[in-house]
Amino acid sequence: MSDHPWHPRLVPYVIYVALLPLIALATDRMPDIYPILYSIQCLIVGGLLWRYRRLTPELNLKFHWLAVPAGIVVCVIWIGLGLWMIKLFPDRFGAPDQGPTHLFDRMSPTVRWVSLGLRLVGMSLLVPLFEELFVRSLLLRSFNSFRQFVVGLVQWGQDLPVIGEWLMHTSIAKRADAHDQPFARMFNQTPLGVISVTGIVLSTLVFTIGHGMRDWPGAVMCSLIYIVVLRLTRDKGLGPVVWAHGLTNALLWAYCVYHMNWQFL
Repeated sequence: MSDHPWHPRLVPYVIYVALLPLIALATDRMPDIYPILYSIQCLIVGGLLWRYRRLTPELNLKFHWLAVPAGIVVCVIWIGLGLWMIKLFPDRFGAPDQGPTHLFDRMSPTVRWVSLGLRLVGMSLLVPLFEELFVRSLLLRSFNSFRQFVVGLVQWGQDLPVIGEWLMHTSIAKRADAHDQPFARMFNQTPLGVISVTGIVLSTLVFTIGHGMRDWPGAVMCSLIYIVVLRLTRDKGLGPVVWAHGLTNALLWAYCVYHMNWQFL
């Protein structure tokens, strides 16, 4: 893990995302096992974050007052833009009662409330930790230079099937090979909170496509606001933006529970 700065910052995110479809598949027929599977998912990812804690010194829980207004504003924007997308494209993102029954509505009442409690813990405490570590630390810093990003992309392309064999014999690949680990170098040379247009655009793009299409406008605004918070509080590490993210998710959870409408969970 210590050989490359990407490893400890990428693995928790990938493991969490990879387990999502497996849990969805398992709970499709047995919704009441969701609390067990979700707990396992969170314990695995939380264990990885703890295991790699000395390799990710920027990840902390330091607080800054900007996290509160930022978290609230992002929640309002996320819900507002999500509802706007549903209204704009009703056939694609129709109201929840027009689609298949949600997982939580197929559970027994007791299991549903246990699941909701676990989701509150997961989405407000765990998710902000590994998402901010991956997006606002790793990607924002590793994609700081557009030129070096292209170099790294060409190096990655040489390892791909089909095109890799062709690409490695081109002049652009030979020039790219003269650079040693451009993504790792950019990360190490870019202090936390130092931003560039390339870093903002590419990290926001990755963060956005990690969500459903209905939430893409909200995810873009969310990413931009969190980047501002990170920039203004960079001396405190990731703590303030983790707090902002956690508050946003907790408020989204409260909105869904209050309306008994699970579309933003």
